[in-house]
Amino acid sequence: MDRISELLSRLPIPGLKESNDRHTIARILSELIKIPIKANQIVFKDNILTVSVPPVVKSVLHIKQSEIAELLSREGLKVLQVR
Repeated sequence: MDRISELLSRLPIPGLKESNDRHTIARILSELIKIPIKANQIVFKDNILTVSVPPVVKSVLHIKQSEIAELLSREGLKVLQVR
């Protein structure tokens, strides 16, 4: 039994990195634009950031796209486009 639990503890948990990335992105965006954004509103795939927010908020995100890319790159997340 101990060997199985030891083996399982070494395996990566599916979706954990993606979840952590979404939470990090949500925190950074919320701090930057002073509007709460939740992790479940974030999709980050193939270096493209998609945020499900109202159009007014989305416009603010597009205006601050270069700042977003810079802040996220400090966290090791490369963003090519914000949608």
